[in-house]
Amino acid sequence: MRFITALLAGLLLASVSTGTAQAAAPSAVVLPPKGTLNPDGSVDITMKVRCNETQQAFEWSIDVRQGTIFGNDFAGPIAGLITCNGHFQTVQTHVVGANGPYVVGAANVQALVQLGDVAGGGDTELEDRAVVRLRP
Repeated sequence: MRFITALLAGLLLASVSTGTAQAAAPSAVVLPPKGTLNPDGSVDITMKVRCNETQQAFEWSIDVRQGTIFGNDFAGPIAGLITCNGHFQTVQTHVVGANGPYVVGAANVQALVQLGDVAGGGDTELEDRAVVRLRP
């Protein structure tokens, strides 16, 4: 009887350990703490985007506001704009102030990424907001 109990317990433990699947990493967009201020007053910011294989990134945008200066950069809509494989991808952005140059200091930044479900489900919007330090 002890043998049967031990055998059943071993089978139960084996099925639990092999039956667990890793969950897909959550989709995300992440802004860095610092951005590059170019000599002409424009800004380069590298954001990171992670999306799963069941999704397709088709559009992104970034808005930078520093006092009364504002500007944006964007791409899309284009299918497969960012590789969706569960790993972070880098997206290089270049923002020119629409009404003047940016200067060294803090800027309020918002990043948005639009994702579609490849199986035909609804769209998802990822967002991150951060205060980014601009420096040469």
